[in-house]
Parts: sequence; structure tokens; C-alpha cells
Amino acid sequence: MTEAEPTFRTLRLLCANGAGMVGFLLAYALGRDFAIALVAGALVGAIGYAASSAVVAYAEA
Repeated sequence: MTEAEPTFRTLRLLCANGAGMVGFLLAYALGRDFAIALVAGALVGAIGYAASSAVVAYAEA
């Protein structure tokens, strides 16, 4: 039986979730518009997911 290579998907999702929440709260605090804050949170979350490769590289080391 071989061990599966870890994908760190949960770690990536946690990074994206944290970045998205911060982006949403900041956009809502500045603009007071829920729709714009939701879009900003989704965009920052997507960027956080892409940028989490640095966190994953650190976790693999």
C-alpha cells in the first residue's frame, strides 16, 4: 500500500477563506455596499487561493 501524496487542498481553502473574509469586511467597511463587498471578497479569495502556493511550499518543507 502506498501513501497518497498530500495535496494541501484544505490549507489552500483556508488561506482563500481568510483572505476573502478580510477582503469582504474591508470593502464593506469602506463602501457599505453588500454586492460590491461580496464581489471584492470573492476576488480577494481567488487571489488568496492562488497565492497560497507559498504557504503550501512552506508546509511541504
